[in-house]
Amino acid sequence: MDNRIRRNEICIIGLPRCDYVFSSTRSCFIAYGFEDSPLEMTILKSILGSKDIEAVEAGGKLAPAQSAFCAKICSKIITSQFCVVLLNNRSESGIEIPNANVNMEYGLMLAFNKYVIPFQRKEQKLPFNVAGLDTIKYTDQDFNRLAKEAIDDAIEKTKQEIPFDAGIDQILDTFLLVKKTTMANVEDFGERQIFDLGRRFGFYLINDFSGFTYTFLGNFTNLRAETSLWRIKLLDELWNERIKSIPDRIKLGVASENMLPLLSEVLTRMQIWVIVNNKAEKEKIETELKKNPINFSFEIFTSVEVRTEVDKFL
Repeated sequence: MDNRIRRNEICIIGLPRCDYVFSSTRSCFIAYGFEDSPLEMTILKSILGSKDIEAVEAGGKLAPAQSAFCAKICSKIITSQFCVVLLNNRSESGIEIPNANVNMEYGLMLAFNKYVIPFQRKEQKLPFNVAGLDTIKYTDQDFNRLAKEAIDDAIEKTKQEIPFDAGIDQILDTFLLVKKTTMANVEDFGERQIFDLGRRFGFYLINDFSGFTYTFLGNFTNLRAETSLWRIKLLDELWNERIKSIPDRIKLGVASENMLPLLSEVLTRMQIWVIVNNKAEKEKIETELKKNPINFSFEIFTSVEVRTEVDKFL
């Protein structure tokens, strides 16, 4: 599977641009008829939740003052890790009628070359245009088992070896705005020096709207918890050594005593934010940092939590 960062550059409905990143979230978009598959949706949400995969459905999203198709469907399909489609028909006078919206969303998934898990009740028939595609046929008795097997396989085959890029990704940019922060201006000499310290260990430098609270941001969704911890502790160690060296730097003329009040203010406010893949990694890092504290205040987010925060404003 090709795991390079890939953005959808051309909007399919003619809006100025798209730029959503394919498979940039740990989510699964589910296409289904709202009245046709309530039991299946309950089961799917439970399975996905246990895997730290967010279940996304068009009907569960609000998109005020936006293109509903873009905000609620198209972008969610693009950014999802994989998709599920429930191709269940409704029956009218003994005639099976496919759900037009579900089939349209299925078509989008196929057009975007997404990994799709299609399901249909065993007694029903597929529309002719998708009859040739592999579809999992199920009953109420075996749906839970079949869904678990298919989702486990999908997660394994769609593992992301590269995280979404913190510099350009639309989701993370929006997350920073939600948290009332922005990327630091590395053109400024002082901020550039702080940025360079964090950059060595994979951290970006951000600051709040006041400009006085700096944060090292690590987007470590492609790292194991142990590696993330190692980077956090190395940054903390480096930062402490630089603080200890301030008196010597002043003696050597590298730093000025006039800088001490400002530097003291920056040091007391400095913090670390880290984004990891799932809840288990988050808890492992938090437990270790509480057991062996660092000098920075810190906050750990999962990729699902980031997406949830962003979705409130999309």
